[in-house]
Amino acid sequence: MSLRVIILAISFILSISRGPAVYASEDIGPRVDLFKVDKIEVSGLKKVEKEAVLERIGAKANMVLDNYLLKRDLEKIYSMKYFESVEAEHVVVAGKNVLIFKMKEKPIVTKISFEGNDGLSDDDLKGQVKTRVFSILDTNSVKNDVQALLKHYEEKGYYLASVDYKEKKINEENIELVFNVKEFDKVKVKKISFLGNKAFKDEELKSIIQTQEDSLFSALSGSGNFKEINFQNDIERMKYFYRMKGYLQINIGTPEITISEDKKWVFITMKLTEGPQFAINKISFVGEILFPEGDLREKLTLKENETYSEESLRKDIQSLTEMYQDEGYAFANVIRNLNIVPGENKVDVEFSFEKGKIAYFGRFKVKGNSKSRDKVIRRELLIHEGQKFNGTALRQSKENVQRLGFFEPDSIVFNTVSPKDKDDILDVEISVKEKNTGQISLGAGYSTATGGFFQASVSQANFRGLGQNLTFSLNIAKSSNTFSIDFTEPFFLDTKWNIGGGVFVSSDDTSASYSEKKKGLNFRVGYPVLTFTNLYMTYKLENTRIKAVDDPTIDVKLENGLASSVQTSIIYDRRDDRSDSRKGIFLSYSTEYTGLGGDKKWLKNDAEARGFYPVWGDLIFRSRLYAARLDEVNGRKIPRTEKFTLGGSRNLRGYAYEAVGPKSKAVNSTGQLLTFNTGGTFSTFTNLELQHPLSREAGLKWVVFFDAGHAGGLDKVRVYTDYGFGFRWFSPIGTLRFEFGYPMTGIYKNQGSQFHFDIGQLF
Repeated sequence: MSLRVIILAISFILSISRGPAVYASEDIGPRVDLFKVDKIEVSGLKKVEKEAVLERIGAKANMVLDNYLLKRDLEKIYSMKYFESVEAEHVVVAGKNVLIFKMKEKPIVTKISFEGNDGLSDDDLKGQVKTRVFSILDTNSVKNDVQALLKHYEEKGYYLASVDYKEKKINEENIELVFNVKEFDKVKVKKISFLGNKAFKDEELKSIIQTQEDSLFSALSGSGNFKEINFQNDIERMKYFYRMKGYLQINIGTPEITISEDKKWVFITMKLTEGPQFAINKISFVGEILFPEGDLREKLTLKENETYSEESLRKDIQSLTEMYQDEGYAFANVIRNLNIVPGENKVDVEFSFEKGKIAYFGRFKVKGNSKSRDKVIRRELLIHEGQKFNGTALRQSKENVQRLGFFEPDSIVFNTVSPKDKDDILDVEISVKEKNTGQISLGAGYSTATGGFFQASVSQANFRGLGQNLTFSLNIAKSSNTFSIDFTEPFFLDTKWNIGGGVFVSSDDTSASYSEKKKGLNFRVGYPVLTFTNLYMTYKLENTRIKAVDDPTIDVKLENGLASSVQTSIIYDRRDDRSDSRKGIFLSYSTEYTGLGGDKKWLKNDAEARGFYPVWGDLIFRSRLYAARLDEVNGRKIPRTEKFTLGGSRNLRGYAYEAVGPKSKAVNSTGQLLTFNTGGTFSTFTNLELQHPLSREAGLKWVVFFDAGHAGGLDKVRVYTDYGFGFRWFSPIGTLRFEFGYPMTGIYKNQGSQFHFDIGQLF
C-alpha cells in the first residue's frame, strides 16, 4: 500500500540553550486511538547507534502504544543529550503499524578555542575543560566547564574574571566551541585587619593563614593574590589555632571584604570574639578500659591544671587508640567528651573507650605502582599476613613507604577492608602514586668558595623499579673539578644487606697552600642492626697527587701516593625528610683506619649529631655538632691534605676558607714571607640555625645562624664564633645558599662580614 496515513505526529524542537522540556499531559496534543506497534524504525542517525536508541525506549514490537508511553519515550531519547529534535510518526505500511522516530543530531565539537585569555595559556585552560574535541555538544557539560574555568581563574588570583561561551558554526554537522574570557587584573590583598583579638597580635595571626598581603616577593610566589577557597580554609585555620591555645569558645564572624574602586585591591577585616582561655580541670577514663590508669596517663600530653590544646587532644586520642590497636583491637574507638566547669574557665576531659573485637591482618594488595615492584613496598612493611592487628606497626609501615621518596606523599594510603563474612580479618590495600624519581640537572653559577662553576648530574633514585640508586655527577669550577659514579643496592639479593660503590676523580685548587688531584674507588656494605640504625663497612682506595705547592713546609713525598683504608660507621637516622628535614635526629659515628697496604697510615674517628625541631608553624630550629680526631699510626706523619681547617660556607661562615687553624710562617717560592694554615689533628664545630619560609610557592627560605668551632690540637683549644643571616632557594639544580657571616673572635671580628654563595644543604 503506497498511501501513508499519518495518524500521529509529535515534534519536539528543543533548543539546547533551554535544557530539557517539562511535559504535562497536554503536551501530547489531541488524544488518539490506541494501536498495536508491529515495527519500530529510527531515522536521521549518523553518529549515534540505532541500538542505543532502541534500548532506551519502552515501546516494543507487539506492544499497544498510547500517548503517555510515547511521551516518556521521547523524553528518554532526548535525555540522551545527543539530539536537537525528535519526532515520532505512525505509518501504516502493507497493513502493518510502523512507529518511526526521526532524529536531528546535535553538532560535533571539532574545535575548542579561547578568546581574551592573556594571563593564562590555552593549554592551561584546556586542562580544566571536560568537553573534548569530536564529542557531541552537551550544553550542560559546557556550562560545567564555564564554572570550572571561573574557579581556576579565581585560584590564580583573577577574582573578577568572567567566562561565557558561543558556538561557531563550521557546517551543518560541526561547530567550534569558543570560550570568551574577560580576565581583568589579578586582585591583590592590600590589607588584612583583625578586630577583637587581644591574646595574639595581628602579625601572629597573619603568619598562620594562607591568604597574605601583597609584598616584594609576591611576583615570584603569587602569595598576595586573593583566592576564595584559601580564604575559607583560613577561617578554619584560625579557629583551630585558637583552640590549640585553649580558647574553646572562639568565634569568627563573617569577614568583611572590600574591593577598591579600580578593582585591583582587596581589603579584608575579620572580627573575632576570643572568649576565655580554658585550662584542664580533670581527666578521666570510662568505658571498656584494658590498661591501668597510670599507663593511660603516661600516653597523654594533656595535663591537669595546664592550658587546654586541641592539637594535644588529637595526638592523645591517636596514642590511646594505638594502645588498643596494638593489642589487636583494630576497631577500637576513643571518644572524647568535654564538659565546661560552671563558673570557671576550666574543662573536664573524659576519654570513653569502645574496644570492639580482636582482628588479624589478611591479604596485602599494592595498587598504583606502575613502575616500582611490589617487593620494594612490601619489604618496608612491619606487618605481615596473619599477624594480630597492630596499629603502631601499620602507621610506621606507611611512614617507611613514604620515607622511600618514590611516591607522591599525599597519594600513599593504607586502607583496611574486611572480606565478606570475615569481620575479624582486615585486608590491607596499599595505594600509591608514582612520582618522577629520575633527575637530570644542569647548572651554572658562581660560588665564593670555588669561583664560577658548571654542574651536571643524572640520578635515578628508583633504578629499574627496584629501589636502587644510580648517580652520575660532574662539577667543573674555576678552582675545583669532580666527576663521580655511584651505585647503591639497598636490599642485596632480597636480603637486608645494603651494598654499593663508586669511582671518583677530582682536582682542587681552593687551598692557598697547594693544589691536589685525587682519584679512587670505594665499596661499602651495610646492615640494619636496630630500628632506624644501620652498620656500614667501607673500603676506599685513593691516589693523591699534589702540585703548585706554595707552602714550603709541606712534604710532597708524604702527600703523594696511595691511601688504602677501611671505615666502620654506625648511623641512626630518624629524619622525616632527608633533603629538607623539619623534625627528627641524625646520629653517626665512624672510625677509619688507613694503612691496609698503600703508602700512608693514620687513624681517624669522627662523630656527628644533627637535630631538627619545629618551633612554631614552619619555623624550624636546626642544629649540628661535629667532632673529629686524627692519630698517627706507627709514628707515620699525617699528610697535610688530611688535616682539619675551618672557615667558609660549610662550617664557620663568618670566616674565609681555611682562616681557622694552626698557623706557621714560611717563605714561598717567590721569596715572600707568608702565613699558612698547617691544619690540625682535632676539630669540632657546631651550626645552629632558625629557618622559615619566605615564599613557600617559590621555594625561598630565610635563615639566621650561629657557628662555633675549633681546629688544631687538643692541647690548646680556641673556639671561634660567628653569626649571620641568609637566604636559600630550593631550585631545580639544588639548594642555593646566599649567606652573610660576621666573625666574633680575635682579629677577625673587625674585618667585616663574609659573603658566601654555595650550592647544597649545609646539613
